[in-house]
Amino acid sequence: MQLVLVRHGQSSNNAHFLAELAAHRARVAEDPGGARIGEELVGYQNRVPEPELTDLGVRQAQALGSALAEGRLPFAPTYLYASPMIRAVSTARALSEASGLPILLQPDAYEVGGVQEVDPRTGVRSRCDGAALPALQGYGGNVLAPPGLFPADGGPWSGGFETDLEDALPRAQRLLSDLLITHRVDDVVVLVCHQFFAQFVMAAALKWERPPWRRFRLDNTAHASLRLEHGEVLTEWVNRVEHLDPADVTN
Repeated sequence: MQLVLVRHGQSSNNAHFLAELAAHRARVAEDPGGARIGEELVGYQNRVPEPELTDLGVRQAQALGSALAEGRLPFAPTYLYASPMIRAVSTARALSEASGLPILLQPDAYEVGGVQEVDPRTGVRSRCDGAALPALQGYGGNVLAPPGLFPADGGPWSGGFETDLEDALPRAQRLLSDLLITHRVDDVVVLVCHQFFAQFVMAAALKWERPPWRRFRLDNTAHASLRLEHGEVLTEWVNRVEHLDPADVTN
């Protein structure tokens, strides 16, 4: 099985983080001592639990879909999965339309920590619900959900809140195991997910026993490929963004 991990396009949270980081660095340059107070809270001021794609993020996703439709990507999916988060489903839409494949929601593929509020003054996190299936279909089009992800009354999914970020590693291990059981050796499985969670999936594939706090870089709509065959793993590439104009590459 070839597993291609695709990061979502730029979200509003990504854009706010870059803006706040630039402002913080400017403050540090002016006051190298005092301005470092609160450095760990950079990116929380305008954060929302379920961000949408920015205009740039939409353009990045469309570029990825166009590259697939034109045969310019180094993979051709036979199955398309996505995290049940709005930014991932929105990104997967372009791949779905280009390939004709439905978007299969993968319940374990959400971002590390789950859907959450973060207090911008303290960094304290609290749980939030995810989106309901009709909302995700509004963003993604042909979106299919597995049994049990959404409650019977049609409400939102739980949001997957994790109090301990290390819980993402067994979740990634479970996801990888499920995919290997479900798919054949010649399947090309594309999973649209998140930069941080993709690190845990790669760690699970490589059989690391600790969370991958040292990250692989994965820019917005970048893709990485793992080939899993006969109990062995080959990392074919990481962070390919040839489908993007260089000016549109963001992290």
